Amino acid sequence: MKSMTGFAESSVSTEIGKIMVDMRSENHRFLDVKASVPESLLHMETTIEDRLKNSIQRGKLRLRLSVQTNRKERQQLSEKVLRENHSSLKRINSALGLKTEIGIEHLLMMENSFESHAGPEVSRETEARIKEAVAKTLVKFNKSREIEGQKLEKSILGRLEVIRKTVDGIKKKRKEFIKKSDKKTKEKIEKIFSSKHKNDPILSQEAAAIITEKSEIDEEIVRLEAHISKFRKTARKKGAVGKELDFLVQEMNREAGTISAKCKDAGISHLTIGVRLELEKIREQIQNIE
Repeated sequence: MKSMTGFAESSVSTEIGKIMVDMRSENHRFLDVKASVPESLLHMETTIEDRLKNSIQRGKLRLRLSVQTNRKERQQLSEKVLRENHSSLKRINSALGLKTEIGIEHLLMMENSFESHAGPEVSRETEARIKEAVAKTLVKFNKSREIEGQKLEKSILGRLEVIRKTVDGIKKKRKEFIKKSDKKTKEKIEKIFSSKHKNDPILSQEAAAIITEKSEIDEEIVRLEAHISKFRKTARKKGAVGKELDFLVQEMNREAGTISAKCKDAGISHLTIGVRLELEKIREQIQNIE
């Protein structure tokens, strides 16, 4: 079990400077991966994103790659752009009826007046070093998700054990309720069939309802126990299990709701409320599981 939230960072020295990689993720219903890289490394963006997609199955993952460069970019004024900017400012002056004199200081404030000249292209050796940094960060990132996932698994299975014990309590309460009601049930049925209206179909249906009432929630209890067992096995599987666990929680909640609606015993109703409260807490935690 892995958490969908995680964070990791690492760095590596290269000929173009110090490469820093940080990776973080958060909950998401599907897989959403995006890498942010400097313009000089844009050609590596798709490769990096594909590498990330092969490592996680669900969640919103963002990778940021930055460079503390050893090389200073050379910037120089572009005469062509300066002329275009000057013409644009003159048109704006005229359109607005302004008489402001346009000086060089106005043109220098416009970012596009400068042209940057970066150093030589990134070498294959540097690209290899960058890929190593990404791989190193990814290992640390997945480790952080595993650690968080282990904490979640321990907490969730602890709550599941509380539910299992509560279901045992429901079964015990059910037996006590049946035992107490056996005498009354017998008296009701005897009264029905000893009356002069014993052949009345309505009374016969009433007798049948009293007899079947004893086992009206047995099937729900059996299914609930089966879901608990399946949940425990699924939680310990490798890979993405979040969606399957979410489905099982919904099924358990449905069975618990049916038990609560059908049962005639207040004690069972109270225990069922406890089951549903624990299931809601588990459901919230599952939203963070891959």
